[in-house]
Amino acid sequence: MILQNDFHSYFRINMKYFNKLNTPWIQNSIYLLLLIFLFHFLGLNKIFFTGPQGIHFMRQTDSLSFASNYFNDGFNFFNPKLFNLKNIDGKAACEFPITYYLTALLYSVVGKHLFIQKLIHLIIAYYGAYCIFKLSNIILKDFFYAISVSLIVFTSTVFNYYSFNYLPDIPALGFVFSGWYFIYKYQINNKNRTLILSFLFFTLSGLIKVTYLINPIAIIIISLISLSFYRQDPLVYNSKKIAISGVIGITVVILWNIYILNYNDLYNSSSFNTKALPIWNLTQEKIASVWDIITNYWYSNYFYRHTFNLFYIIFAFQIIFIKRSDKKYFLQILILLSGNIAYFILFYTQFKHHDYYFLAFFPLFILLLISGLKKLQKITKNINLHYVFKTIILVIIILGIDKSRFKLTKRFNNGIDNYSRTGLLIQANTTDINNLNIDPNAKFIVAPDLCQNGGLFFLDKKGWNLEKSDHITVENINKYKNLGANYLLLATEDPEIISIGDSLGTIILKGNNISIFDLKNEIETNLY
Repeated sequence: MILQNDFHSYFRINMKYFNKLNTPWIQNSIYLLLLIFLFHFLGLNKIFFTGPQGIHFMRQTDSLSFASNYFNDGFNFFNPKLFNLKNIDGKAACEFPITYYLTALLYSVVGKHLFIQKLIHLIIAYYGAYCIFKLSNIILKDFFYAISVSLIVFTSTVFNYYSFNYLPDIPALGFVFSGWYFIYKYQINNKNRTLILSFLFFTLSGLIKVTYLINPIAIIIISLISLSFYRQDPLVYNSKKIAISGVIGITVVILWNIYILNYNDLYNSSSFNTKALPIWNLTQEKIASVWDIITNYWYSNYFYRHTFNLFYIIFAFQIIFIKRSDKKYFLQILILLSGNIAYFILFYTQFKHHDYYFLAFFPLFILLLISGLKKLQKITKNINLHYVFKTIILVIIILGIDKSRFKLTKRFNNGIDNYSRTGLLIQANTTDINNLNIDPNAKFIVAPDLCQNGGLFFLDKKGWNLEKSDHITVENINKYKNLGANYLLLATEDPEIISIGDSLGTIILKGNNISIFDLKNEIETNLY
C-alpha cells in the first residue's frame, strides 16, 4: 500500500511538472525538437536530396513539371504549363499553383534542386501539425493531451509519406489545420488579423484542393446557426464577421475553379480530372472492388490500426454522452461528418488507387479526438483515470509511429516500377544527355512512358509520350514529327523498336537502356 501511494505520488509530481510547461517558448522548443526527431526517426532525412520516387510517381512529376515550366518559361502565375504537349502549348491547370510558383522563385535564387518543393510542403505540413498542438492546448489546457493529439497524425503512413513529397494534398491539409487554429484563437483575442489569417489559410487549402472547403463551410454554417438561434448565448462570437469572411474565401475558390475550367477548355487540356467520380456511376462489382482495396490494402496506411480503435472509442463515448455535449463541438463534428460522407460518396472511385484522398478526413478525426477529450475532462476530474488514458494514448502513438517508420521504409525502397522506369532511366543518363548540348527548345517523343510528364520532366524538355511499346509505330512518330518533334528517345533494348528509330532518324546516343534519335537530321537527308 505504501509502495502504491509512493508510485501515485511520484507519478502525480512528474505529470504536474509536465503540465506546468506552459511557457510558450518552452512548449514551442519542445515541439520543434519533437518534429526534428520525428523527421529523422521516420527516415525522411535519408531521402532529402532524392527526386520523385515510389507510389504516385506520375503525379509527383506532374507537380514538379508545373514548377519547372514557371522557371523555364517565365513567371506568369496564371499561365501554368506542363512538359507534355498533348494540350495546346502544354497548358493545363488544376490546383492553385502557389507552392509550385514559390518553388520556381527559389529555383531562380538557389538553383534548380528537387528538394525545394517537397521542403516547402514539409514546412506547411509540420506547421499545420504545430497548429493542431496549439489548438488542442487552447481547448484542453493540458500540455500532454495537446502534444498527443498533434502526434496522432504521425501514426499515419499516408501523412508521413506525403509530408515530404511533391503532391499538393499535404499543403492543403497543413493550411486547413492552420485555419482551424486561428479561427479558435480569434474567439479568444477577437483580433481582425487573426480572423484574416484563419480564412487566408482556409482559402489557400480550398484553392489547392476544393474538397477542403468542407472545413470553412462547416464554420460558416455554425456561425449562421449561432446568429439565427443563439443570439443571447452565441455558439461563436462575431458570427456575422466570420460568415462574411468565409463567404469571401469560398467566392475566391469558386472564381479560381471557374478560371481553371475555362483555361483547360481553351487549351484542350485533359491532363487532370476536375470532376467528381461518384459511387452511383459504378456497378456493384466495382463498388465492392474499391471497398476491398480501402479496407484490406490502404486501411493500415491511413492510420495505425489502434489509432483507428482510439477514434472509434472516442466516437462511441461521444454518442453515449451525447446529452452532455457542448453544442458547438457537437454541431462542428456533425457538419464535418456530413461533409466528409458526401465527399466520400462523390469521389468514391478515386479511393481505389489514391491513398492521399484520405487526408481530407484528417480534420474530422482530429477535431473528434479533441472534442472527446474535452468531454472526458468535463465528465471526470479523476486524475488516475486521466493518467491511464494518457498512457494508452502514448503507447498508441509510440507503436503507431514506429509501425509507420517500417511502412515508409518499404515505400522508399519500392524500387523502379512501370511508371517510374523511363523517368529514372533518363535521370541515370542525365550527364550523357546533357553532353549532347541539345537546344533547350527542342521537342522530344519519349517512349514507352506511362507518365505524361515523367521522362519529359527529367529531360527538361517539352514533347509527347507514347505509353506502351505497341504505340511506337512509324505512323505515331511521324504524327508528332509533323507537330514539331525533333528527337525520339526510346527507353528499351527491343531490337524491333530500335529499328523503327533507325528508320526515322539518326542515333546520337546509345546509353544505359535508352537510345536517342535525331529526327531532324533524317528530314534534312531526304531533301538531297
